[in-house]
Amino acid sequence: MAELTKKKQRTIDRALDRLFSAGSFLVPQSMKDFACNNILVRTLRLSGQRTVLLTDAGLTQMRKICDTIHEADIFDGLTAYSDVSKAFRHILEDLLSRGMRPDNAAELVDLVRDRLNAEIGNYTYVVPLFGVKIDGTDAVDLGSMRIVRSPLPYLESVGVKYDYADLPRIIEAAKHYLWFIGFAKGTPMVSQGKFRELAELATGMLAIAAASMYERGASRFRIGIVMSPEEGHAHGPASWLSWCDSNLKLTAHNKLIGSQQFKIDSDTLAQFAASGVFARAFEIFESNSRTQLEDAITKGIYWFSNAHRDAAPVMRLIKYWSCIETFFSADNKDITRSVSVGLANVLVYGGYNYVPEAEYFSLKKRVAKLYDARSRAVHGAVYRHITDRNVDELSQWAAWMLINMISLVERGYTKTSQIKAIADRLDEKLEGKRQ
Repeated sequence: MAELTKKKQRTIDRALDRLFSAGSFLVPQSMKDFACNNILVRTLRLSGQRTVLLTDAGLTQMRKICDTIHEADIFDGLTAYSDVSKAFRHILEDLLSRGMRPDNAAELVDLVRDRLNAEIGNYTYVVPLFGVKIDGTDAVDLGSMRIVRSPLPYLESVGVKYDYADLPRIIEAAKHYLWFIGFAKGTPMVSQGKFRELAELATGMLAIAAASMYERGASRFRIGIVMSPEEGHAHGPASWLSWCDSNLKLTAHNKLIGSQQFKIDSDTLAQFAASGVFARAFEIFESNSRTQLEDAITKGIYWFSNAHRDAAPVMRLIKYWSCIETFFSADNKDITRSVSVGLANVLVYGGYNYVPEAEYFSLKKRVAKLYDARSRAVHGAVYRHITDRNVDELSQWAAWMLINMISLVERGYTKTSQIKAIADRLDEKLEGKRQ
């Protein structure tokens, strides 16, 4: 396992000192104290039915600690950021309950290791498979993975305990599918992601074989696994199975539709009407004589629309960047600087001021880092480095940017070059003051 560098240890030590100091926690006195953003993230449940809230300062230090531990990869890729964050939250609640704190980064990392090592294991996954049929055999081996007609013989052969699970119902619900069996190591979240990647590679290889054998290539085939209703076009939950080698106890997963419905009510409609952005957007869509900026907005919204429906995190990130690049990469010169300066300026100084001015430089740095992740995916064919957290953040930036761009149309702007020029001048001015 990797160890923390001295620099990262110092980062955590400073963050711990700031976290366990006055101003990081608030003992709520009334319901008004709960009326703040990210209340679920801020709430810590202590022993004795006590509750404390993380302030902005406390939340910042907690995230810095989790970011540093995650980036150090002390678990060799077997844990996710959310695993580290969840473990640290439990540790923090336990320490505060006992009036204690870690002495230093090394002690904290030992506590995190103890908690997460208990969750890391070798997991087996058995999921429905569509787009394939087998003839004259009950099983097809694909490396260490396997396609079977029914999961029952395999469960019995490895000694999995499943008497308590409603397997007949699960198997009946997937009667139109075959079953795909695979293996991966990590926490439940990480191992599931690794298994999905292996499954996608395996089904991709099957699609390649089909494409090589049929005149129309892969066009007539759609091969994949079902771990969510969207993948199987099901109206009910998608059901699949897993277990850990350490206890061979079957877990039945019933995944409901992963996306949520956007609720449009009278309050929402009033917000649409008050901002004027929605009405203006549809005028742009339906116009036969768009300005250059309006054309960029249309392209940006197309890529945003496509991105948010894509199943693969790396593809969502690439498409959200296509949305943003529409406005800031026309000259193809130093695109990383162009998109980071342009996006940060629009989010901080645009008509809606979504990000506080004090965060301009930190935002610009985060934007550049995420654009580098995009470049690694596009030019290096890397795809494992993108997290849901990355995509969530970028999607919100892109949405805020588009709303601001539409508001700039209302204010008379017609070209992306106008916005880029203003952003460049303002960035030079801010950098000059900073030096």
